[in-house]
Order: sequence, then C-alpha cells, then structure tokens
Amino acid sequence: MSTRRATLARRRGLLLEKSARLRAELGEDGAALALRFRLADRVLALARSGPLRALVIGGAALAFFGRPRRLFRTASRLLLLWPMLRPFLPKLAELWRSPRDPAA
Repeated sequence: MSTRRATLARRRGLLLEKSARLRAELGEDGAALALRFRLADRVLALARSGPLRALVIGGAALAFFGRPRRLFRTASRLLLLWPMLRPFLPKLAELWRSPRDPAA
C-alpha cells in the first residue's frame, strides 16, 4: 500500500506543478490580451460616456438619413416640437437606460 501511496503522491505533485505552470501561462496570455485590447476598452468607455453618446447617436442618425440636408430638415422639425417634447424627456430617459445601469 505504501508503494501506491507514494505513486499517488508523486502523481499529485506532478499535477500540481503542471497546474501552476499552466496558471502562470494563462496569466501571461491574459496580460498580453489586456495590453492588446486596452485601446478598445478606452474607446468603448469613452463612447459610453454622456457627451460622446450624443455624438454617436448623431453619427448614427447621419448614417441612417444618408444626407446631412435631410438630417438638418428633420432636426429643424424636431426643434419646432421641442416645447411639447420636453416634458416627456424623463420618461424617454428611463426607457433609454439599461436595466443593469440605473444611475446612467
């Protein structure tokens, strides 16, 4: 029985060494990926901020409407409706917020 116990202990030691080595390699790979995607993380964080969110929405609207003239025409129509739409902004903001981020 002591031979089996010694074999199992040796095998356990080898598995622990392999696990530590793989964990270290995984940590190094994760650090390399984090470094590679750091710029993308910053861009996404900036795009989620308040002022840039409006810029992104404006760019999407420009792409959707296709022509700036049409966008300005629509914006001027909305500007005329602004006094009527303003009371509904808090409700629209509630709809816009994601359920995961109630403070945004």
